[in-house]
Amino acid sequence: MVKISNLNLEYSKRFSLSVEKLVIEEGKVLTVIGPNGAGKTTLLNVIAMFDRPQSGGVEVFGQDVLNGKNSLSLRRQISFVFSQPYLLNKTVYENVFLPLRLRGVHNGGRAEAMLELFKINHLRDSNAAALSQGEKHRVALARAFVTEPKLLLLDEPFLSLDERYKESLIDELRKIVRSNKITSIFVTQDQAEALSLADSMAVMKDGKILQQGKPQDIFTKPASREVADFVGVETIIEGIIARKEDNLCFIKVADKVLEAVSAYNAGDSVFICIRPEDVVLSRYLETTSARNNFKAKIINIDPWGLEYKLNLDCGFDLAASVTKQSLENLDLKIGEEIFVSFKATAIHVIRREAV
Repeated sequence: MVKISNLNLEYSKRFSLSVEKLVIEEGKVLTVIGPNGAGKTTLLNVIAMFDRPQSGGVEVFGQDVLNGKNSLSLRRQISFVFSQPYLLNKTVYENVFLPLRLRGVHNGGRAEAMLELFKINHLRDSNAAALSQGEKHRVALARAFVTEPKLLLLDEPFLSLDERYKESLIDELRKIVRSNKITSIFVTQDQAEALSLADSMAVMKDGKILQQGKPQDIFTKPASREVADFVGVETIIEGIIARKEDNLCFIKVADKVLEAVSAYNAGDSVFICIRPEDVVLSRYLETTSARNNFKAKIINIDPWGLEYKLNLDCGFDLAASVTKQSLENLDLKIGEEIFVSFKATAIHVIRREAV
């Protein structure tokens, strides 16, 4: 549905968009995550033909959007939802019907259907200026869908919503997009939002796509330290592979040796990535299938969402997560020593030269 290759758009010496390759499959949702200033909105603007790059290729529906031909026809098949719901100072119905009116459509049946779909039919005759922020976002989404777009571009459309309302609206949007098989590109800084909608995911920073793939792979197998940092890998340690037996690597970290499954070779400098949920805590050294077992001192215990995060000193820094019940059952306290274990397959290894 969308193919981008060797794209370059230079705004200034401080920022340029440089995308070697990006592919969005028909009927799928691609979420693009990254920090502020990564170039996510600029990427959408190029696809929507608001910005024109200096070089590269952009295909939408099999057509080159940069050659200037059929640009109006292409634009009419694309809907863009902005981070702020820009609405006219008119009724909800008039706002939703607007794209149809601009296309010369006089039958309002489609607009009525969108009011029903996004549960704003009761606001039909209300002035958009008098709506709550959440209601305005629903109107903006209804307006985006009223033209039955083949491609939907979403630029952080839930940025100003409270968490409870946001979750409800995202859930509804996911059902609508998937049931209608609308190809969508959704950019956000919020990882929970990204995961809730994504069929595939791309991580963007400094105008570049650092990694594209399945969401599970992005979070468990980041391609670089930058990606690992952004997707919340709490433990990232530098080490050197001391030796290797088959696919099992023995990695020296300070005066410790960690065992990990990896295709890299002895002598390679690497980053070791361990997610907190993969670390098991116990009061006593137990017989376990995990190859990595260490004594650790508890440095900090902090609330972490619905769980608690422990910062540990094992001769190297390690983060672990536990439930409130486990925290109480193990009677964990700052300054105490416990035992930690994690499997060789729980470690993701990144070659440092690739960073």
